[in-house]
Amino acid sequence: MNWLVRNLSSFISRKGYWDSLAEIETGSGLLVSDYVDSVSEEDCMDILATSLRRKRAAVLYADVANYARLTEQDEEGTHHRLVKAIRIMMSHVVDNRGRIAHLAGDAILAEFKDADSALHCAINVQLSARQWNANFSVDRSVLFRIGVNLGDVISDRGDIYGNAVNLAARLEKLATSGGICVSESVMQDLEGHPSIKFVAMGKRYVKNISEPVHAFWIEFDSQQMGEPNLTSAIKVSALAS
Repeated sequence: MNWLVRNLSSFISRKGYWDSLAEIETGSGLLVSDYVDSVSEEDCMDILATSLRRKRAAVLYADVANYARLTEQDEEGTHHRLVKAIRIMMSHVVDNRGRIAHLAGDAILAEFKDADSALHCAINVQLSARQWNANFSVDRSVLFRIGVNLGDVISDRGDIYGNAVNLAARLEKLATSGGICVSESVMQDLEGHPSIKFVAMGKRYVKNISEPVHAFWIEFDSQQMGEPNLTSAIKVSALAS
């Protein structure tokens, strides 16, 4: 039954009903566990067993660089700046026809219909964050690292899963503070784009993925923050064949 409570709570949360249930619980003494106990396990399984759906999507995974250090130095101030940074991120996701699939602490997972939308969102987020963080010292800046991948995902109850999501998260770890790292599939999809430049980072081994991945760092203007630490970076223009 504990497993059932956790999964039903997760389902309710994804549907946006959690706040309503919390109000009911506060006002009437009704507990979520009481509600679950009144529903048969079969009925709950019917609710949870929504059909899995596979689809092609561009996946953006963002995480705040050095968040633990920032929090240790200034917990409340960092939290306020994090909230602002997340609002900036969410605004650009919507502007680029994307959707927030998951939000946990300082990490954001978003999906888009195409790589062009996802990458333009990532670039706009970093440019906006750079402008906003100009108000703070470098050691207080809240900067995202962003990974972008294109591939098949599993869509389940509003969240997305699968290898494409895992790779986006690993690419984020290769990005610098304020930077963007993308997969080979994104680079190939946007080949010929007039306003995007790539820097080949070579094959990289990343956590829990057996084969090395081709990673590319995005150069989105002449004042790029934190270039990748490469001994021999090869600049590849999207205009090049």
